[in-house]
Amino acid sequence: MPIRIIANNQYVSGEVFRTKASECLDMLMADANQYYTWMMAYDLSIRPAARSGANFQDGAIDIAETTFNASKTWLASVFVHETVHFWQYRTNHYQAGTVAEQEANIYQLAVLRCLRAPQGEITHMLSQNGGHADLNGDGVYDWRDYQMRNY
Repeated sequence: MPIRIIANNQYVSGEVFRTKASECLDMLMADANQYYTWMMAYDLSIRPAARSGANFQDGAIDIAETTFNASKTWLASVFVHETVHFWQYRTNHYQAGTVAEQEANIYQLAVLRCLRAPQGEITHMLSQNGGHADLNGDGVYDWRDYQMRNY
């Protein structure tokens, strides 16, 4: 089942969102087809939101404006990163925080390489340890961290 792009004007212009998200999916289909095909199995939607993340309640990959405004290669890789979280959750091995993020980062890095992303994006992913979700630095990823997101 194809990924649905849900556009609204609340966070990002609907037409701009739909166009760029479609272009990112096209890139994945062309240059990282194994990840694109895998994403299709999860019956997800992609939509603009206040914060980026995997919304398990309604099967949506939420994309914040800051993330949306990144390059197409980065945005496409984020789609896969968030799909990894759906896979983790639906197979009952999701552990919010560092463990889940490290695993998703591995896939995101692989996608960036498949898409021949700029070296700066690859270098940035290589520097990530999965701790980016713990925004308040208390060692626990929870609702307070999620509310602090601006990406």
